[in-house]
Order: sequence, then structure tokens, then C-alpha cells
Amino acid sequence: MANIDTMAAKNALKLGGIIALEGLSTLVHNLEEVAGLQRETFVESGERSPYKISHSSYSDNLLGAYKLPTSVIDELRSLTAKFFWGNSDSRRRVHWMNWDALCRPKCLGGMGFRDLGIFNEALLGKQAWRLISKPDSLLGRVMKGKYYPNSDFLESSLGLNCSYSWRSIWGAKSLVKEGLIWRVGDGSKIRIFEVPWLADDNGRFAISPTVEGISTVKDLIDENTREWNYELLSTSFVERDVKCILAIPLSPRGREDLLTWAFSMNGNQ
Repeated sequence: MANIDTMAAKNALKLGGIIALEGLSTLVHNLEEVAGLQRETFVESGERSPYKISHSSYSDNLLGAYKLPTSVIDELRSLTAKFFWGNSDSRRRVHWMNWDALCRPKCLGGMGFRDLGIFNEALLGKQAWRLISKPDSLLGRVMKGKYYPNSDFLESSLGLNCSYSWRSIWGAKSLVKEGLIWRVGDGSKIRIFEVPWLADDNGRFAISPTVEGISTVKDLIDENTREWNYELLSTSFVERDVKCILAIPLSPRGREDLLTWAFSMNGNQ
């Protein structure tokens, strides 16, 4: 990471924050202009609505890099609701459903609108996942060189005098942690009693009391046969943990442990 010019990275992140603030102002201004037009024009022509504009690729880029202030989210929600119910400058119509009901999936009786606050958190979570899964990417190298040169993203601290972009992405780390699980390879990176690596209805953490002399999953694997040490498991772990551990297949090649996303088939977000 010595090749990274941290001063240039710092300036780039500051510039990104300025551009983002200007972009948010432009986005809200455009939505206000569109919402002020006759609703029937959009209904009959099937063209874009304020809701669709607020979810364009341009706004998605902003939502994926910066946490929107609550006041901006509330304003965007208000503009979308006014447009949907047909409000105008001269007449205010009744909003027959509240915003939470509109955001419910259609199969549950809602309109399937995306909640901007939740959508913002999700996109920031995807950026956090990129820093975890692709540390050698340009984003990963810049962020590491600037904010966590001596650790990884999961172990990083917020720090002082940080950019708003870093503060936003770092704030989504707790959300991402809820969906992580380790895929066992050689077991050298997985701390048995500290990280998620088991899977059943009771969670992804081992519930057995800590055992002296056993710290990583590698300690539970017979190096000669590349199989689980059943005798050690049965004497040191509770029945639930033993069952979960034995259900994990081991690679005879002893591949590297991999941090994956628990809620997808391929392990990626």
C-alpha cells in the first residue's frame, strides 16, 4: 500500500463529497420540477415519474457512496407521495395509504415502492461488501491506504477527520456483518468462538464454551486425513455445534478460508 498517494486520495474523497452535495441539490430540484407538472401527462404517456427519476443510475451512484440526510429522504418521500396521489399547487388530495403501506411488496397489498432510507443503506452495504470481497480493487486500495493501512475493513475504526463517504460506508459495516459467514478451507483464518462459520436455525456462531488450547478451526482438523477430529469435537463442544461442524465438507487440498455472504447461493451479494 506504500504506492498509494494518501494526499491525492484525501483530496479525491473531499472532491467527491462536494460533487455529491451538488448532485443531491440537483436531484431534489429536478424532482420538484417534475412533481409540479400535471400528473395526467405522465399517466397517459407512461413516461418517467419522480419516483423513477429518484432511482436512476445517477442517483443510485450517490446513494451507494453517501448516506442521505434524513431531511433529504423525507423530502424525496414527500415529493413521490404528492405525485402519486395527484397533488397540485391548487389542490391537495387525500393520501389514502401511508408511506410504509406503499413500500410494502405488491403481494402483501402494497405498491412495491422502495423505501429510500433502506435502499440507501443497502447500496452502502454493497460498497462495504466490495471492500471486504475485493480488497485489491481501486476502491479497496484507496480506502485501505487512507483509513485502515494496518488492518482489514472489518477490523477498521472510523477514525478522525474522515470524509463523509468513508463515514457513510463504514456506518454500513454493522449491517453487512449480520450476513457474513466463513467458508471453511484450511481453517487457519477462522476463530472458532468469535466469527460466524456454522449454519443452522440457531445462528452462525458456535455456542460452546471456549476451550483452552483451541482457537482456530484448523485445530479441529486432522492434518493427516483432512477430516474432522471427531474425538476432540465430541469432548469439547455441545451437541448442536458438533452436528453443524460435521455437516461442513472439507477440501482435501486445504484451500484458503473464504468470507462469503450467507444469503446467496454463490456466496456473493
